[in-house]
Amino acid sequence: MLESHGDRFRQKTFSPKEISYCDSKASPPLHYAGRFAAKEAIKKCILSTGEVDQIGFNEIEILPGKNGEPIVSLIEKLSYIKLEVSISHEKEYAIAMALIII
Repeated sequence: MLESHGDRFRQKTFSPKEISYCDSKASPPLHYAGRFAAKEAIKKCILSTGEVDQIGFNEIEILPGKNGEPIVSLIEKLSYIKLEVSISHEKEYAIAMALIII
């Protein structure tokens, strides 16, 4: 997606802070892939609650915590107790898992 749609894809999918974070890394495409996988996992968690019918990727923001752990910023239009995400990447692959407690 980055190669074929570049800035358009970045701007529609990621927040300015996420773009800044990913671009500052040694391998930006791998970090974008991890964030994208995490947003997919989070979106599926959110939709499975039935609380909303849709949510855009740009409504989900994942920033690094003080130890580098991924932290999901508060999603205003949802009511939940906790939303956790784990991101892992190796060479050219990225995977993520999300858990929502409502």
